[in-house]
Amino acid sequence: MFLNDEELAELTGIRKGRDGKSREQLQCEHLRKVGIPFYPNARGKPVVVTEALIGRQPEPSKPKWQPKVLQLR
Repeated sequence: MFLNDEELAELTGIRKGRDGKSREQLQCEHLRKVGIPFYPNARGKPVVVTEALIGRQPEPSKPKWQPKVLQLR
């Protein structure tokens, strides 16, 4: 349902903090930058729902109306 710590590190490429920022802060910044939706928990850790990463197939669109004269071709 949610990415675990290892999966989140793999997704963001960030495994530890640097430049005075925590790993979690850097991961949140990266997720915002690439447009992946997440929810920061009370400790500031980004929580990514796996459904956000699994592309849902759009529902097939209905065929557009055409007059019968054009359908005979």
